[in-house]
Formats: sequence, structure tokens, C-alpha cells
Amino acid sequence: NPEMFDDKGNRRKLVIFTEQRDTLNYLRDNLVKQFGREESVVCISGQTPREKRRQIQEAFLHDPDVMVLVATDAAGEGINLQRAHLMVNYDIPWNPNRLEQRFGRIHRIGQKDVCHLWNLVAQDTCEGEVFLRLLTKLEKEKEALGGAVFDVLGGIFQDCPLKDLLVEAIRKGETPEARAWLDTVIDTQMDENKIKDLIQQRSLTDDSLPTNKVQE
Repeated sequence: NPEMFDDKGNRRKLVIFTEQRDTLNYLRDNLVKQFGREESVVCISGQTPREKRRQIQEAFLHDPDVMVLVATDAAGEGINLQRAHLMVNYDIPWNPNRLEQRFGRIHRIGQKDVCHLWNLVAQDTCEGEVFLRLLTKLEKEKEALGGAVFDVLGGIFQDCPLKDLLVEAIRKGETPEARAWLDTVIDTQMDENKIKDLIQQRSLTDDSLPTNKVQE
């Protein structure tokens, strides 16, 4: 992927988020094999001591040999990773607030590069269908309203929790009626006017800058 390299052909730093520590270990082992060097990959999980987290953050930000940070959502707690502007969600949380927090680690005031986010979704599953429909709608609204859509994901699903939507989609199964129901629910929850109102409310109570004001 061309976004993975800079103009000089050097590999850019990448953040990968996952849900489980076992998955984190699996990804770390395979990435180390890919790079051929242990020092290329660093990890943060819920069991990483706070002081160690700061050391890993500094290494990721400033050590040119460290290329990838693999993390569970423990890295979403007050850590600035904007040295990177590439992120992969290896698996997607059922809580949209955590999805927002993850992207906020790199997409924040002071970030001078365009941020790229890739979400991996399992095909041919009810859960994957929900996420695919959600992410497609999210991308459409992001183009219309700007990256600030990511800042209000939690509010979008306040009345209809994403977890409940996923459980209900699994119960309904993969029928045309279920797909039509899913489209209706997501379109209703992600109504453009609703998102605009949430962004406006946030701008009145938050010091963050809108995406189009962040220098690129």
C-alpha cells in the first residue's frame, strides 16, 4: 500500500489495535518474522505497567528502528501516538466510544499528516455485515461532514447501542428482511442532520479544532 511509505521509500510507523492479548501476541510474533528484527515491534496491553507504557511510547515516537505498535485499548488511555498517522483496527470494538478513542490517538490537534485508518472485517458473518454497513455509511458521512464524524461516534449510538444492534443482527440471521432492517436502523442512527447536531454540540463544549482547520 503506497500510504505505508514516505516519499523516500522509507516505511512509515503504524499502530495496530486489537481486542485480546492473545491476538496481540500472535500479531507481534508474525510481524517480528516479517521485519526480521525484534526491536521493530513494540506492544502495550492492559498488563503493561504505566512507566513501561511511557517508555514504549517514547520508543515508538522517536526510535527509527521501532516501526509498529501493537496495542489493546490500554493504549487509548491518555497516550499521544501522533508520530504515526497510519492505523489498523485488526478487530473492531462493539463500543463505538473505543473506536473513537483509538483513532484519537493519532488524529488530534497538532497532527500535520493526513491520517489513514483501515478496519478489518470478517466476511460472511452477521457481525461483519453490521460493521461493513456501518463503516460504509461512516465513510459517506465523513466525506460530507469531515473527519469530525469520528469524534461523535459514541453519541450517534447513544439511543441504540452498537452492541445491541450487533446482537439483534445475529439473532435475525442473514435474510433479505434482516438486511433491509439493518439498513434502516443504521441509516436512522447515522442521519446527517443528527450527526451535524452532535458535531455542533461538541464544538460548543470542546477545545478541539475541526478537521479542516488542522494544518496538513
